[in-house]
Amino acid sequence: MSSTSATSRKKIAILGGGVGAMTTAFELTQEPGWQDKYEITVYQLGWRLGGKGASGRDPDQGSRILEHGLHVWAGYYDNAFRVMRECYDALQRPPSVPIREAIFQHELHRKIDSPPLEHRR
Repeated sequence: MSSTSATSRKKIAILGGGVGAMTTAFELTQEPGWQDKYEITVYQLGWRLGGKGASGRDPDQGSRILEHGLHVWAGYYDNAFRVMRECYDALQRPPSVPIREAIFQHELHRKIDSPPLEHRR
């Protein structure tokens, strides 16, 4: 990237790490050559992405699932399911790898659910 294109990129601030924010970041980065057009920064309070859709496990309570908000994705959320399929396609996983295995591998899931030490109390 040339120095002139770096200075002419549009700066985009995405506030929050919820579903809408992550969808915005995903959609912007699907455009060919987006790195030359945009400088994208996501600002999230805390360490966990997901907004009201975030969940995790509490190792002090036998790995009990803790919900941050209501998780209801009925069949009429066409755009939500479309974006999930597009995200999966962007991972370029082989067709033999189910989406659950591709996104929620045991090691990855454990790391996501463990807050950094500075956020534990």
